Amino acid sequence: MNKTIRLIFAAIIFCMVCGCTSKLVRIDSKPAFADIRINNEYIGKTPMYHRFYDKWYPWPMKKTDDYLVQAQLPGYEPEVQIFQETPVRADISYVPDEIFFKMHPLEPEADME
Repeated sequence: MNKTIRLIFAAIIFCMVCGCTSKLVRIDSKPAFADIRINNEYIGKTPMYHRFYDKWYPWPMKKTDDYLVQAQLPGYEPEVQIFQETPVRADISYVPDEIFFKMHPLEPEADME
């Protein structure tokens, strides 16, 4: 019985250490309704919330959880924000609580006539 309890306790600790963390982040833009892509995958339109995950990989794999967040709106220049994981981080704190895009209108093209 005592051995079983120790084994269960060890399994719980292992899952806690090796699990992944997550963070719910608000994504917004001005003007609203910009298309949002994260790592080239369409997520939705602003304003919205998205859950970012920080995954654990077994040694010796050294994958990073970098995020490329893009906002696109017709008639406006596309905007990009990059959040890179640093090796020291053990959590998702490198992604801010809110990501905001201030969209800039496209410059009208001058006629060459």
